[in-house]
Amino acid sequence: MLTVIVIFNSVWLCAQHNYKSSFRVGLKLGYSFHTLTGDLTNSYAVGDLLAGFWFQLKMNKKWTAQTELLLLDKGIGDSQFRMKSPHQVNLHYFEIPILFQYHSKNMYFEFGPGLGYLINREEHLNGNVSPDLVNEYPFSNSELSFNIGFGFLLNEKWALGLRLSHSLLPVREAVPSVSKTSYNRLFALSLTRQLKKKKTSNPQE
Repeated sequence: MLTVIVIFNSVWLCAQHNYKSSFRVGLKLGYSFHTLTGDLTNSYAVGDLLAGFWFQLKMNKKWTAQTELLLLDKGIGDSQFRMKSPHQVNLHYFEIPILFQYHSKNMYFEFGPGLGYLINREEHLNGNVSPDLVNEYPFSNSELSFNIGFGFLLNEKWALGLRLSHSLLPVREAVPSVSKTSYNRLFALSLTRQLKKKKTSNPQE
C-alpha cells in the first residue's frame, strides 16, 4: 500500500511542477472473467461483477496517471455451480491499480502495477468446506499484479475499457504432488462515468 501511495504522489508532484494539471474523478462498474493457475483439478474461468471509483491526473496533452480503488473477485469455479466444479475458490480483494495512460483521439492505452489486499476467501474441494491443504498452504493476504489495457471515450463523461491483469508474485505456493504455483489472471470489461472535473489555469497555454 505504501509503495502505491509513493508512486502516485511522485506522479502528482511531477505533473504539478511540469504541467498545471486538471484532474477527474468518477465511478467504475464492470464484469470480469478470472482464473487461478496451478489448479488442483480441471476447473473453468468464472465471471463476477467489479465496482469502484477512480482518480485521474493529467500529466500533459497525451499522458494521464490514474489510480483506482476496486472491489472485485478472483479465483476459479462458481459457488452457484459447486456440484459441477470439483474445486471452487472465491478470493475477494480490495485492489489499487496505478496506471499510466496514453491518449490518441478517442482511444487510450494503459499499463501499470496494482496492489490487492485479500479481505475474504472461500474454498471448496470435493465437497469439503475447508480442505486440510488450505490451512497448511494459505493464500497470500496481498497481491502484486501488472495491468495492461485500452479503452474508448464514448463522450466527455463515459468511457468503455478492456483490461488484462496478472499476478506478478504467487498468491499461493505449490501444494506438493497436487498443484503448481498459483497466480491470478483476470480479464475485465468496464464502464466508467466521470463525476467531476476541475481545471487549473496553465500559463504555458
